[in-house]
Amino acid sequence: MTGAPKRQGTAASGGAPAPGGSARTVPADRGRTVVAERAVRRIAERAAGEADLVGRHAQVVHGTAAVDGRRADVRVDVRLPYPARLGEAGERVRGRMAERVAELSGLTVRSASVRVQSLAPDRAAPSAPSVDRDRPSGRARRPWSARRVPAALVAVAAAAGCGVLLGDLLAVHLAGRRPAPWRTGVVDWPAAHGPGDGTVVAVGAVAAVLGAWLLWLALTPGLRGVLPMSPVPGHPRQRAVLDRSAVAEFVRDAAAAVPGVTDVRVRCGRRRVRLRARLGFGDRRAAHDAVRAATDTTLTALGLSRPLKLTVALRTEPHWRPPAPPDQRPDESSEPRQGVPGVPETFQGAGSQETPGTPEAPAVPVRRADATKEREQ
Repeated sequence: MTGAPKRQGTAASGGAPAPGGSARTVPADRGRTVVAERAVRRIAERAAGEADLVGRHAQVVHGTAAVDGRRADVRVDVRLPYPARLGEAGERVRGRMAERVAELSGLTVRSASVRVQSLAPDRAAPSAPSVDRDRPSGRARRPWSARRVPAALVAVAAAAGCGVLLGDLLAVHLAGRRPAPWRTGVVDWPAAHGPGDGTVVAVGAVAAVLGAWLLWLALTPGLRGVLPMSPVPGHPRQRAVLDRSAVAEFVRDAAAAVPGVTDVRVRCGRRRVRLRARLGFGDRRAAHDAVRAATDTTLTALGLSRPLKLTVALRTEPHWRPPAPPDQRPDESSEPRQGVPGVPETFQGAGSQETPGTPEAPAVPVRRADATKEREQ
């Protein structure tokens, strides 16, 4: 009769609460697992470097990670091998990174971003693939910037002002002190200055400019240094961007490969690419057409969402000389000699070489008297 309660107590102490007794926490629920942002960042960087790019791999330059509960936002800056399809390569890196972060950390990857910072030339790589002109090109929007610096400045300024005001209010109501002179001055100053005062107008103008700036930051996406690429077919929600500096490097390499072109300078904007180069030798018009054709092919191969307008300015070097025109004179050995206008036929044969097998013609006509005297002799 006394053993049953003991067995029940032993079972209750093992984990399950006894009937009528106090509930206890299961050992598995007494703590929680927290994955640090540093660990998530390292997983993302390692996964981005493991992505297979047709026998090559991307080089991770920098990575960031933000963990919010059970969700994570990861981003890496990579250096892709050149040449390669940037859209497909970036998508492979992004997919591999999101998959490995979710698998190893157990977190839900809310967003995974890949930014192509630069390109690494690969001399042993195969030639660049042909441009797929049948690939559908859709419009994509530029991603929105996090605006960390403006948001941090506004937060710090607001926190500092609220902290100073709260400290003065606590000193007045709890310690019985007088209000700070700056607070009474701020309250009394508007009563002595009207709307037409110069100081009021200046402060209002500054406030209006700051407000317009904040509204502009809130309504525009930012990230003006990147260009959106066309969406991947079948994945409309996946987006990729390309730095404008990378586009300029592509165009510069394509123009420098044209024979005779030197000192290539490229400036890439959001809607236009301006190329300036110099020509050391060769035909100017042919070189201009070759540069435009090469750069047009390169811009098409990048797969940008919005085609960029190309402006090419080709100038000649100081030592450049136009190429000599081809010699169009007929071959004297194969064609008969034609008469030269304005020159007597008597002098056209002077100084010419005799052709074997042809009768000898005198260069000077013989007088009739001389011929008669030779006949008499």
